[in-house]
Amino acid sequence: MEKGLTVDVLFDLAHFRVHTTMKSRTSYLIPLPTTVLGFFFSILGKSREAYIREREQFKAGAKLLSINGIARENAQLLKLKRGREDRTTEELMLLVKPKYRFAIWGKQKLINNLYERIQTFDFEFVPYGGISEFIISEIENPQLYDEYEEKDTIKDSYVPQSLLNSLRILDNGIVYNLPYVYSGEPKFVIMGWNVELNLKQKISTIDGVPLYPPFMVI
Repeated sequence: MEKGLTVDVLFDLAHFRVHTTMKSRTSYLIPLPTTVLGFFFSILGKSREAYIREREQFKAGAKLLSINGIARENAQLLKLKRGREDRTTEELMLLVKPKYRFAIWGKQKLINNLYERIQTFDFEFVPYGGISEFIISEIENPQLYDEYEEKDTIKDSYVPQSLLNSLRILDNGIVYNLPYVYSGEPKFVIMGWNVELNLKQKISTIDGVPLYPPFMVI
């Protein structure tokens, strides 16, 4: 049998790197399913090898509940080479006080184990917001679900570009169209805050959070 879990997570700072960027390190506004799965797997203490082996057995997703702002930090990097020094500037995009609702769907035994660990703060590894220094500030409100709901409209989350029908930006809304890589091929994901995303077909959700396979191939 399968089951679902949601939990609300707050970070003081977070950076979920868009891996196709090089010198300017852009962040996803909302972590992709692979990152959300890694978050839950770290609580269970699962290795990277176990993550790669088992991730296709789960669905996951995230919804942005609130954010205080977006900051950009510039760092000067010093590269030491024989006979000379090279200096270059790198920009880092930081999410300030983002709060998310993370969701996972999978085997009942593992989901129950996750729920109990979150309730008692029994973490094998402390999860973080993309960079190891950005550990969680708060984790609360874990909820279990025996069923998911099919919806063709989601809010403050993301959808693969190929699945988007239309969108509606609300007051002070922001939208990003960002790349990710699947099987060596570039794909795009639409995500935003204060935005309503209308899909071409219904997808599984729990408490308004979309559930996708790890690489959002539907």
